[in-house]
Amino acid sequence: MITCSTDPGTGTILRCAPGAGSGSGSASCQDIDEDGDGDPHDEGDDHPSASGDDSGHDRDHDGIDDDHDCDEHPGEDAHRDALPYDVRPQLNATTRPIIDAFAAAGGQPAAIVSVTLDGGAWRLAELQAGTAFVVTRDDCDHAGNRATGRDRVEVTWKTADQAEHTDHLDIRYCK
Repeated sequence: MITCSTDPGTGTILRCAPGAGSGSGSASCQDIDEDGDGDPHDEGDDHPSASGDDSGHDRDHDGIDDDHDCDEHPGEDAHRDALPYDVRPQLNATTRPIIDAFAAAGGQPAAIVSVTLDGGAWRLAELQAGTAFVVTRDDCDHAGNRATGRDRVEVTWKTADQAEHTDHLDIRYCK
């Protein structure tokens, strides 16, 4: 089990740590870390089960009530609006990670409003401009804000109806 702190305004998950914590505060959530990466998102868990009890108690059947389940927070398993959880640009590949992520989700937004990177600036200029770059060994080995070779960016975009959305995207270089 992991406990995560969340942004009080948006509910977006900020940081996670092993253990049960209290899980009861309005700025925290809990999840079962099925893939062991320290984040609530688990591969193959993008579509929580909607069968059975639809009253909102434990839709993904992980043993954590939805009121406290990280999967029910913006950008997590039950709320995949437009960005996939991560992109994995490979060594020597040419990439535009945010553009590539939107393409993988089925299209491009009307506009990307902002891209931020908490605790670092690795490739931030390229990410903000949407500039293509070639993934180097330095990308794979840099001390990212999530792990070695891994950064989480916050992306805000507008859809065709001018609605504004924000989600996080993990960029896992060379994984």
